[in-house]
Amino acid sequence: MPSLKLINRKKFTAVLAFSFFVYGIMLMLLFFFFSNWLIEKKEIEQFRNESYLQAESKEKYLDLYLDKLSRSLKSIAFNPYFMSYVVDEKYINQAEFLFITIMLEHDDYMQLRFLDAKGVEKLRFDRDSIGAYPYKKAVLQDKSDRYYFKEAAKLPEGKIYTSRIDYNVENGKVAQPFIPVFRVSIPIYFKKKFMGILTINAFAESIIKLFTEAATFNISIYDQEGHVIYYNGNFYDKNINSKEITDILPLAKYELPLDDQVLLLEEKKIYVKPIKMGTETIYVALTPKKGATFSFKKEDYQAASLVLFLLFIAAFPLSYLLSRPTESMFKALTRQREELEELTHTLEKRVKEKTEENSRKDRLLIHQARLAELGEMIGNIAHQWRHPLTRLSLLLQNLKALNKKERLTPQKLTETLEVANEQIFFMSDTIDNFKDFYKQGGEKSLFLVANAYTKMVEMVGHNLKHNNINISYQETAEISIFGNQNEFSQVLLNLIINARDAAMTKKIPAPTITITAEVKKEMNILKVSDNAGGIPPDLLEQIFEPYFSTKGDKGTGIGLYMVRTIIQEKFGGTVTAYNNESGAIFVIKIPIATP
Repeated sequence: MPSLKLINRKKFTAVLAFSFFVYGIMLMLLFFFFSNWLIEKKEIEQFRNESYLQAESKEKYLDLYLDKLSRSLKSIAFNPYFMSYVVDEKYINQAEFLFITIMLEHDDYMQLRFLDAKGVEKLRFDRDSIGAYPYKKAVLQDKSDRYYFKEAAKLPEGKIYTSRIDYNVENGKVAQPFIPVFRVSIPIYFKKKFMGILTINAFAESIIKLFTEAATFNISIYDQEGHVIYYNGNFYDKNINSKEITDILPLAKYELPLDDQVLLLEEKKIYVKPIKMGTETIYVALTPKKGATFSFKKEDYQAASLVLFLLFIAAFPLSYLLSRPTESMFKALTRQREELEELTHTLEKRVKEKTEENSRKDRLLIHQARLAELGEMIGNIAHQWRHPLTRLSLLLQNLKALNKKERLTPQKLTETLEVANEQIFFMSDTIDNFKDFYKQGGEKSLFLVANAYTKMVEMVGHNLKHNNINISYQETAEISIFGNQNEFSQVLLNLIINARDAAMTKKIPAPTITITAEVKKEMNILKVSDNAGGIPPDLLEQIFEPYFSTKGDKGTGIGLYMVRTIIQEKFGGTVTAYNNESGAIFVIKIPIATP
């Protein structure tokens, strides 16, 4: 038999070290490719989530701003003093005062104009820049050939047209320097006769810059034909300084989304979302800013490089240790175990930090829901105050004019002051009503359902009327309920607001909300019904659950949950919902009780 040669320890250590190093290189290559795949996947997922949230928040911001413009436009269009001027130009002073008041209230309005049925400007107020003092324009123009006049003139009464974003045009030419604007217009009718259009030109620059602000994204805007509207702080017009979106983004013409399609190119990291801007549609494209980090890619590569370096340095010592007796090998394994425990502890810390970050986001969403409820209340107060304030202002102007002409008699002064006091008392009562309505707690008592309905209508009646929503209350007999009247009124308010939002979202032609009350089998039964088409049948079982909403991102999901909680816990009753051929019906059953 051939004799066995003893292996030299140094040689064995060198061979073992080389083997470990080669094995380590192979392991590191495998780790590199796997981690690179995992990192890319994580980056794509994070880009998709963050771009979706950014686009949704931008859409909500634009919706809120357009809603503000639309409400302002309608408040002028349906103002009796403005309509008096439309019918008879001798009331121009009242219309001018109304126009200057609106311009002073909104420093982002560039122009407020009324064009007659032929497209000729009849009354116009301008401002040169955001926040500048408005002034009446003396030289008026013919705008009959402008596209926004032609489009708005086709609309029925109460409908609003929103123009595209382009440069301001004066006397048929683009004004210099370029001023990007967009317009909202509403047709004016008197006794079903078209009288002209009312138009607000808003400065687009500040709104769009706020709209496109993002820490980690470049946001560009383009139209349905692929023409850029805004990019990198600059505005573009297809007729003046045209630029195609395909010149900015690595997209081909056939890749551009059509209609309401959302485009997500994960490999190119491009997210495009169509957003309704009134009657127009704009496309918002999001791409990561240079240097923006969507993952821990840098840290992961640093860790991999460090491990490779340590492996190279430790190869020979590790081989030397492994060539020693078993005790030395055990000690080395123990040290490696401690290192792995430290790595696990670090990972747990990172998971905890991420969990805390998500919790902060949840709290922010709840806070936003509270702000939405506060905004609803403030909007109702503002709506009820707008007309009294306008009337008070006009009364004061009238007194000043009469005094200047020495026609102010004591009788006229007394009559005017009485009317002014009526307006002030009305505003004071409005504040008291809202204060009492939103007051929590309070003693229970026997109250009339009709009174609770009246209290609720005081809150939102003007808003419903403004949106052409008809509401009625019917009862077979005088019905009383024992409990807190404010809490019951809030139940009715939540159901009415839901019915209103459904009718407005679906654009029901003649929206109607009906409340009926009756007593049957020792139960007080109230039904709140609408004609908004109803609730999807598969969602009827979920609508009373907390944080579930059929309004998408526009709802908080707590309204109907609060309705059910108040009826069950405060009144010992039940609330259910079902659909009929016209819409949804909510049924409230409360046992007849005495104090």
